[in-house]
Amino acid sequence: MGFDLSTYATVEERLALFWAAHPDGRIATEIVRMDDHAVLFRADVYRHRDDPHPVAIGHAYEEKSDRGVNATSHVENAETSAIGRAMANWIYAAGKRPSREEMNKVERMSGQMMGKVAQEGADSTRMADRPSDAQIKLLRSLRYDGDPRALSKREASAMIDKLKTEHPF
Repeated sequence: MGFDLSTYATVEERLALFWAAHPDGRIATEIVRMDDHAVLFRADVYRHRDDPHPVAIGHAYEEKSDRGVNATSHVENAETSAIGRAMANWIYAAGKRPSREEMNKVERMSGQMMGKVAQEGADSTRMADRPSDAQIKLLRSLRYDGDPRALSKREASAMIDKLKTEHPF
């Protein structure tokens, strides 16, 4: 990997800074969408528990996996990441916007993709035409019924546009 996880703040570190500066603050989380294989969380951060509007909002998406931490804790990971994202969206980015947990996810997902490429024996041209992780996640959050990995990038984009038109948020 091209990054050093130790240079990223954890969500726990961001929370410690937040609570020290705003002991009467509030953090509210909610599940935006959840199904059998994935969850999308929203976190709202308030300077004071009585404030009517959040100072920052963050979202995070996690997929359930067959092994590893997301086999049992994808919901918790999404909630934590949403809080970390909200903190970074306000003033707690600590120099780098992503949290250590988010960068750990990047590392985890990259390793999974490399394993899939080796396992399938796919060449780089075929891989370049596959939908991006962001497209796959968006298709799932829009409740696409098929396997988004079976689409090309172009087909995925067209399907996203179609689903957004059919089911606007």
